[in-house]
Amino acid sequence: MRIFLLTLLLSIFQTCLAQKGPDHIVYFDVDSYTISKAEQERFDAFSKKVSWDTLVSNIRLHGHTDSDASNAYNQKLSENRVKSVENLIRSGGIENHFTSDWFGEEKPLNNNASDTDKRANRRVEIWIDWVPDYVEEEVGDIRDLYKMLEQKKQAICIDPAGDTTIRLDQGTIVYFPPFAFGDLSGNCIEIRAKEFYKKSDMVMENLSTTSNGRLLESEGMIYLEASYNDSLIQLAPGKEVTIYMPTEQIRDDVKIFNGERDEHTDVMNWLLNSGIDIQGIDLGIIRDCFFRRSEWDQSDCSRCKFFMCRIKRIGKGFKGIVNKEQHLENKGVRLCQRMLRKKERSGSSDPISTPNSADSTQKLNPCKDLDELFEQYGVDNINDLMLAMNKELMDQYGVSTFQELKDTLNAIKLHEIEDKFAVGTVNKDDLKYYMFNSMQLGWINVDAFSKLTGERKRMDTDLEVKPSRDCKAVFMNVRGILSADDRTKATYCFNDVPMGNAFWMIGLKYANGLAYLSLEKSTTKPMYDSFNYREMTLAEIKKALEAIDR
Repeated sequence: MRIFLLTLLLSIFQTCLAQKGPDHIVYFDVDSYTISKAEQERFDAFSKKVSWDTLVSNIRLHGHTDSDASNAYNQKLSENRVKSVENLIRSGGIENHFTSDWFGEEKPLNNNASDTDKRANRRVEIWIDWVPDYVEEEVGDIRDLYKMLEQKKQAICIDPAGDTTIRLDQGTIVYFPPFAFGDLSGNCIEIRAKEFYKKSDMVMENLSTTSNGRLLESEGMIYLEASYNDSLIQLAPGKEVTIYMPTEQIRDDVKIFNGERDEHTDVMNWLLNSGIDIQGIDLGIIRDCFFRRSEWDQSDCSRCKFFMCRIKRIGKGFKGIVNKEQHLENKGVRLCQRMLRKKERSGSSDPISTPNSADSTQKLNPCKDLDELFEQYGVDNINDLMLAMNKELMDQYGVSTFQELKDTLNAIKLHEIEDKFAVGTVNKDDLKYYMFNSMQLGWINVDAFSKLTGERKRMDTDLEVKPSRDCKAVFMNVRGILSADDRTKATYCFNDVPMGNAFWMIGLKYANGLAYLSLEKSTTKPMYDSFNYREMTLAEIKKALEAIDR
């Protein structure tokens, strides 16, 4: 049926073309079938405008002469002229199908009454049968492409009665208390999870960052589900999981959002969960400052001469090799002496400030945040601080000692971080976390409402709405992603967009079993019209989308 329709379109198209005249004419001198230099140049100029390989289906050549000489002679002359023109076309590497006819003097354009009339009849007409604009219908569902691009779930088996901490591939830590899913028996509850800290991963999962239309800036998203005997289950009433999500920089304006997908458009909407408190923890500063605090607290920080100091402390130096407390005291003394020597070289007479001094400066006290936490919770050591920060969690689980929370503390890898400090290989992603408790699984997002400036307007596009297509606006300077709104319109658009901000426009298409991507940089504006789709494999799409993470 499709071949029949295409043949019918070609036939109709050729009929229409036949009524408008030839596409080009080559003229000849009297009694000649040699193409002059001037005619060659005219043909070359014409040929450069023709897409011979893609848009031309057939070339028809019609040869003609004036009325001089006999009809038989003119028939042969017009045939030779046609062959000359065909050779000229083929000399340019054009291998299309040719249909040739020669009519001699039988089809003149005039009555050959003058030299001018005769010159017009000494010709070969080039008629081109063009391939009509035939566009195959886009058949496909963009959700099928998203399913092929989406992240695979991580699967981890935990003991139903156990006190378990799991660490996911990208650094997320989840603590499950005993009987988190109720009084279940058996060997395994399967925890399945996904993590999203890169914008490219979010796009390929068909995620966006909006809450009831308001733009968010994500610090990271996770998805959690639990399966028992091949059925999905939820946390038991009153039970919570503790979640640690790694971050490069702790923000004080973040909140917890839970995600729901629209059943018709599949667009994610994030709903604020005002019942969850979130705590930013910089483990590197806490551990480092704890040791520094110990160093200052255990040293008297008084200046003495080299021989007296070293001779009096030589025994403590050896003891510090095997005794951790003595080692900390020795470090504190050495730090004190370095600071005193520095003060003497500068000629200052001001007393040295320690991190515990009231007049401590920020430069000499990088642990100011930790000191404030000690004061806030009314404690003076790191163990009591961690217990105080987790008091609600301890009360809920009915525990009272630091040892009973060891799985959670092991999860945040305090002992590994100490080892990394010792060899200088600590990773900043291991040191900063957002910590919170959640009474539900599913989609969870650490977000802040966007602070991007610019007048907020609707951004229209010229991309036609079809089931096989989708587009997203991804901001460059924040983890902010907009999905197209108002899909009842003919073309995609974005509502409440801050104008004048750098962003990537991403267009995805899945039609007739093929995947396409359009990826362009731009600035938010009232009208966007620069979609440039290219067919790609899944691997090529994933590779191309890495650009939006930089």
